[in-house]
Amino acid sequence: MWQNWSGCETSEAAVVAPRTVEQLREVLAAPDKVLRPVGAGHSFTPLVSGGGRILDLSQINTPTVLTSAPGRARVNANARLHDLSAALQTKGQGFRNLGDINVQTLAGAMSTATHGTGRDLPSIAAEMTGARLLSGNGELVEIAAEDLPGVQVGLGLLGILLEIELNTVPAFNLRRRVGVRPFEVLLDQMHGNWSAHRCFEFFLLPHSGKGVQISHDVTEAAPSKPPLDLDALGLQVMKVASALRHLHPKAQRGVLALMLKLQGEEDYVGESWRVLSSTRAMRFNEMEYHLPPDVAEPVLRDIIALIERRHPDVWFPIEVRQTAGDTAWLSPFQHGRRVSVAVHMHGGQDYTGFFHDCEAIFRSAGGRPHWGKLHSLQRRDLEDLYPDLGKFDALRARLDPKDRFLSPALARMFRP
Repeated sequence: MWQNWSGCETSEAAVVAPRTVEQLREVLAAPDKVLRPVGAGHSFTPLVSGGGRILDLSQINTPTVLTSAPGRARVNANARLHDLSAALQTKGQGFRNLGDINVQTLAGAMSTATHGTGRDLPSIAAEMTGARLLSGNGELVEIAAEDLPGVQVGLGLLGILLEIELNTVPAFNLRRRVGVRPFEVLLDQMHGNWSAHRCFEFFLLPHSGKGVQISHDVTEAAPSKPPLDLDALGLQVMKVASALRHLHPKAQRGVLALMLKLQGEEDYVGESWRVLSSTRAMRFNEMEYHLPPDVAEPVLRDIIALIERRHPDVWFPIEVRQTAGDTAWLSPFQHGRRVSVAVHMHGGQDYTGFFHDCEAIFRSAGGRPHWGKLHSLQRRDLEDLYPDLGKFDALRARLDPKDRFLSPALARMFRP
């Protein structure tokens, strides 16, 4: 049985791993089977489940980097971001920006508008300048410029991405600085910090009144020894602190205060792709909405109040980032910057009530969901949020006229 990273999505469908494009065509030719491609399984939404077969594309023998030139590379669409980063590094190139994990495939990250943080840095999908895919008719298609905004964020509905051409930048080092700040300081200074730093984000820690801020800035300095990765230990402490809450109301806040006091200021330099991404060992489920920047502060205050008032068992940090606008038809960042607010719950907890309440706050503030993270949007909701949805419908009808990639869950959103 296939399951995603967190275990919230499962499927009994057969997993097929073709080794060549011709074998992939043969799978596609099998009648009456909805096919869903799978990358690293790091999406929490039903992007893979619900089909008749699951396509594992990791066995297709394609070089990690096919061609490269200054500012541009053509790569294996189904390679993992960390493998692509290492391969590009050997050519003196790199991604302009990455998210906080890099185990996803490039195709999966782009198709769901996965992003990092940076006021003037777009999502990974916006870096796509060309692509080759296998359409629902079994044809190899080189994507034309006018169709590119539809393919950049396509959710695997347009075909099987095989090669992606993307913008690159010269390889660079980043200086990472981490520190604990009071909740009010983080909110008061967040927009200034996004303007002052190349990359900036922060994590609000429920029940503590504080959070952790992280900035990244380009530097010519040589890499230094990275500090110990205490993220996993910190999460374990927060989990224990939450359990102590049931013994005494003040116990949780006391443990969190001690943990944050022991959290020192971090300051080190490393290669960009190594510094930007972290290992996530503890399983969790996640909802993330992208908001107009001017509503970020009241939304964050509402979420913290919601936790204190109705969901005291929520202890996972709330992640806050910002991403530049782009032009992809299904991008949540289309036509303007957005502040992303991500809420999480431990993999062993029931997230439904908390996420339902958070989603009401996000949607009332004009938020758009991350395509790979939990949400409840249906067709009528997309029509209100995405002005170019009709263009995407037309492109999908042309590239997949027989709905070979349209699972029942996706049909509720993408069947006109």
